[in-house]
Amino acid sequence: MKSKLTKVTAVAMAMAMCVPTSVMAAGQQGSFETSFDLYSPKLTIQVPLKADIRINPIADTSAMDVKKFTVASDSIDIWNASVDVEADKAIPVNATVKATISRKADDVITSYNTFTANPTSPVKKINLNLSKAQTAAVLGAGKDASGAALAPAFDSEKRLDFSKYAVATKAVYTNPVESVAITQWGSSLSVDIAGPSTTDTTNAGKTFSTDANKVTAAVGSFAVTGTANVSADWKADDIAVDITYDVRASQARNIATPTIATAPTFASTGTSDLTITVPSVGEATVVAMAVHNDEGEYKDYFWADDAYTVDYTTTPGTAVITVPKTDSGLAYLAGDDYKGKAQDLAIALSDGRMVVSTLTVN
Repeated sequence: MKSKLTKVTAVAMAMAMCVPTSVMAAGQQGSFETSFDLYSPKLTIQVPLKADIRINPIADTSAMDVKKFTVASDSIDIWNASVDVEADKAIPVNATVKATISRKADDVITSYNTFTANPTSPVKKINLNLSKAQTAAVLGAGKDASGAALAPAFDSEKRLDFSKYAVATKAVYTNPVESVAITQWGSSLSVDIAGPSTTDTTNAGKTFSTDANKVTAAVGSFAVTGTANVSADWKADDIAVDITYDVRASQARNIATPTIATAPTFASTGTSDLTITVPSVGEATVVAMAVHNDEGEYKDYFWADDAYTVDYTTTPGTAVITVPKTDSGLAYLAGDDYKGKAQDLAIALSDGRMVVSTLTVN
């Protein structure tokens, strides 16, 4: 900053008050050096490096963790002990997780909706989801080589030393808070994670950096979960899922993928157009729409951008999609091979969320 600051003595006030005082005044002209950026404090987080997805032929439906699913990864637990040390303030974060089926073998059937698995079927059919835990994991003391508990500690920057901790209570997946289908075009899950908590009230301004025993990291938990025919002859290279994450300092974003209340149906012999109501899109827009059926001849069918219209104004925050009754895609689905059979319906939003339902043409 190039502007000059000059010190001016307030003589009259000093004489009146009998104390020397001064004020700071800027020069007559000057300029400020400005910048614009995102608040990006240093975060203290830990994210697992691997997400091994496995078929589980001995899944236990009464289990509370990921072992209840016939296909799942381990729980992916993101630890957050981020603190603004100078302000003595916990920093909450948001993790945006994206997953895509990047590869699958020709004999693998992917379903974007849940299905009833056949425990004896040789057909390689699978449904995969990103699921947010009903209750996130809880951390506790880690153990050394002898099995003795490690004492909580700070690192050199007065932040929790994660090497002293381990998961003490596993995340609960009995009823996931949210599950979004993983598709070949992607999917997105938003996980809000609170900042660490402290019970230290004795050192004002240093409640997060004085006693590690009184500071507790927060955790956000999610996993890949799903359903599969477990008796099929699955191979390690049958399917691949790419998962990425982006963790940033953020207040809770409370973002959820919209759920279509009633799966749309269309009467091919009727006089009405097909309408699909997608709630809770916010300011996002519909960028693509397709049906999917790995067991069908067509596999995937995309509607052209001009094949449907979208109304965002009648009900703000809601997208109403209209496909004309004369649409060639609807006519194809009304054929003998697909008529009356639910097809996976995928609607991509501009913010990366993927809305999945079914479409049945009668």
